[in-house]
Amino acid sequence: MMNFFDRLIYSYVILLAGFILSLTSLSAYGEDENAYAKVQAGVAKLGKQWNGNVNVATTDLFIELHKSSDQSGVTVAPDISYGAHELQVLDIVSQESKREELLPVIVFFHGGALVRGNKVLASTDLMLTNIPVFFARNGMIGVNANYRLAPEVSWPAGPEDVRDVLAWLRENIDEYGGDPQRLFVMGNSAGGRIVASYLFHEPFHFVDGPGVSGALLSSASFGSSDSQIQRDYYGEDPEVRDALVPLGLVDYYFGPQVPLFMWSAEFDPPRIEGPIAAMYSKLCEKYEDCPRFTQFQGHNHVSHIFSLNSVNEEVGQELLDFIYSIVD
Repeated sequence: MMNFFDRLIYSYVILLAGFILSLTSLSAYGEDENAYAKVQAGVAKLGKQWNGNVNVATTDLFIELHKSSDQSGVTVAPDISYGAHELQVLDIVSQESKREELLPVIVFFHGGALVRGNKVLASTDLMLTNIPVFFARNGMIGVNANYRLAPEVSWPAGPEDVRDVLAWLRENIDEYGGDPQRLFVMGNSAGGRIVASYLFHEPFHFVDGPGVSGALLSSASFGSSDSQIQRDYYGEDPEVRDALVPLGLVDYYFGPQVPLFMWSAEFDPPRIEGPIAAMYSKLCEKYEDCPRFTQFQGHNHVSHIFSLNSVNEEVGQELLDFIYSIVD
């Protein structure tokens, strides 16, 4: 047995070890904060523009950040088919420790101007996977979905794929711990376009309605243009294009109102933010009840979603607050 002096020395050793560990934790936290500050400075330096070079540069910034992000405690069921096409696949991310109650489900659709993109970035498996991991680590089920791309397909392939994903989830997600009665859809850029196209076109809905508890639209693409991509996707007639994009569909939608959280970014260019503002205005007038809206400062077209499951929790907390306001 230890005598009094041995116990005293042992107590001091334990206290010293705890103190050193606390300093190490604070140091690691400080390093994480510094790493995010560098990323934020890099995003600001890229400025209020969006193109392929900015996309690559932003991705590179966040790859470095997410190399140290915590992805523990989750399990992934990859490449589950929800349709016959090779792109009609989804990943399901859930907690390793299963709960008795069924959890809310958030399914994310990537961007890429309707012609490119994937649920996992080609350059790294750290990016876009951070989104369902974030939701799973916060007591939900996260889903990343691919969808068919132009020019192989055209309207209405995108919103049809959203519906098919929801149909699959309604039938199967309970096997993975998800609640089919609490489904949320989320899309960034063109992913937001196809989500909104589904929401505001009642013929795509189920007999009992859109089948979602809410939607999160991230720097979404709502408007029409004379680009070759839109001519291929919607047709050559500009009036037809104007009617089929989300800004046109919402004028003739009279189905159930779906709770929305819309956001843009400080460094989104006007060609992106303008149609978002127009959609917000239309919804305010349509329902006399404006949707939730935020412009995330210090972010560009994708950095807000790239920040999920990182040391910076600003964007994530806003998303969780919206979801909890509906499911609680």
